[in-house]
Amino acid sequence: MRTAVALALSAWTFAAGAEDFRPMVADALARGEKRIVIPPGIYRLEPDQGTKSVWRIANVRDTEIIADGVTLLSAKLTRAVEIGDCERLTLRGLVVDYDPLPFTQGEVVTVAGDRGWIEVKLHAGYPRKPYARIDVVDPATRYRKRGMPFLWGTMAEIRGDGLVRVSREGIGAAAVPGDLVSLSTGPAPDGIPHGISLDRCAAVVLDHVTVHSAPGMGIIECDGEGGTRMLGCRVVPGPMPGGAKQERLLSTSWDAIQSKTIRRGPVVDGCEIRDAGDDSWSVQSADFMVLRAAGTKLVVACRDEYTVGVLTGDRLGTRLGGDFAMIVSRREVKRGEAGVSPDVLSKLDGAAAWSLWKVSPKWLELVIDRDLPVREGESVFSADRMGNGFRFSNNRIRSAGRVLVKAAGVIEDNLLDTPHALVVCPELPGGAAAGIEGLVIRRNTIRRAGWFCPAPWSSQAGALSITATAGPRTLGPAGVFANVRIEDNVFEDGVGPGLVISSARGVVVRGNRFVRPHHSKPNDTGAAYGISSSSVIWIENCEGVSQDGNPVIDPGPFAGDPVVNKP
Repeated sequence: MRTAVALALSAWTFAAGAEDFRPMVADALARGEKRIVIPPGIYRLEPDQGTKSVWRIANVRDTEIIADGVTLLSAKLTRAVEIGDCERLTLRGLVVDYDPLPFTQGEVVTVAGDRGWIEVKLHAGYPRKPYARIDVVDPATRYRKRGMPFLWGTMAEIRGDGLVRVSREGIGAAAVPGDLVSLSTGPAPDGIPHGISLDRCAAVVLDHVTVHSAPGMGIIECDGEGGTRMLGCRVVPGPMPGGAKQERLLSTSWDAIQSKTIRRGPVVDGCEIRDAGDDSWSVQSADFMVLRAAGTKLVVACRDEYTVGVLTGDRLGTRLGGDFAMIVSRREVKRGEAGVSPDVLSKLDGAAAWSLWKVSPKWLELVIDRDLPVREGESVFSADRMGNGFRFSNNRIRSAGRVLVKAAGVIEDNLLDTPHALVVCPELPGGAAAGIEGLVIRRNTIRRAGWFCPAPWSSQAGALSITATAGPRTLGPAGVFANVRIEDNVFEDGVGPGLVISSARGVVVRGNRFVRPHHSKPNDTGAAYGISSSSVIWIENCEGVSQDGNPVIDPGPFAGDPVVNKP
């Protein structure tokens, strides 16, 4: 590029004579080329007029795009790369970053006496913007401050040159002068989030792709056949902005990598995730609420309106081991044409947040190949729309958010240095349908878990938590999870329980080592469910759990009973 950019990063160079690689790639695709090489360099680009993604790759098959040494610098807070309806596409080497950055950062200089606000002096070189999504960072570790509470609902305003006041009741209890702070935002008002998205794709390969920042998630895939391979990818902070003296505190504003409502789960291998604003990696699914049942015809509401839901050929059921039926046709229907009874409509209209009846306005009319024993007000799930069969292996994570799993697959040989560690949970209201069978978690090292934001209302209390809930204070019955193997993992320096398991049938816990647990005072996460913060292993509402060779090494003064098994 021939022109200077507003945010000159110290490591950047520009592509000689190239201002936009997109026409070159489009022409090569139109000619049917199967291997396309983009000239190395920095390309500062924004969406074409009338579009919201900077670079869109659509309906491409059996093609390799080589972007080694290429940085796509999005000049707008919107989606940088949109990959849609592609199959067996490989994208190699691309780096995604943003100018302007979707976050700023600084140092706490003042805490109000009533603790209702703090003031942050922004670091040189970072945007002078009053972004409000706040994370308080320990200056010694440059990592989320230990015990920091949830700080939802903050407000921010510019108070002077480079000074931002962030307000929320009690925020001063989370910060003292000298603490570091990141302040992030989402997409532009007319933009859409996420750095890289894969929509309705199959067998796409992201090979050593890097995301340095994003106004939403770093990489997200949803719908379609899935089977994505993410090999050697990185979601990590980028180089310092020009004029800066402080390294970036943040990579993405939201999750680093997420897969949702896909048929086949991804392979995520040899990847690195650091300093994401929310969950580190997750594979997501949800249930579907039955609004009308008439033989082989169902009307269901999606709990997540931002995906296609279920598709023809997907199976539906209410529980593991129960009856399943296949969808033979589906169409979206509006409320007025769905034939739903007045009683059901009344329950929907009066539904409280996070209750069984609180669903999205996206409704589907389904025809299935056999009767299911379901009634209005019950929910179903699809084992074909969960991302089952994933493999998460050989990855390194140093980030505050969770590895969150809502499907079956293999998690092995990872290093998880994260205060919220590894969570397996459907995260659904009590009474919703869910089932995860055949999960394997082995040979992982989980370090320094348990000091995430205290959450007494949450069942996710362990360095490794496998739980389902039946209500605000009740863990679900056995059978939500089945055939789970937890083997040869190492839990180091944890606060609170190392392993929490509920609602499972057929679990092997073998060869795990719990090293130096309970040397620091735990928080009260899990208290609403009666989960003891002093236990090492907590098991409740499970059947057929076998334990063998799980030593507790050098327990600390806050340790209680090493194993609690409640029927």
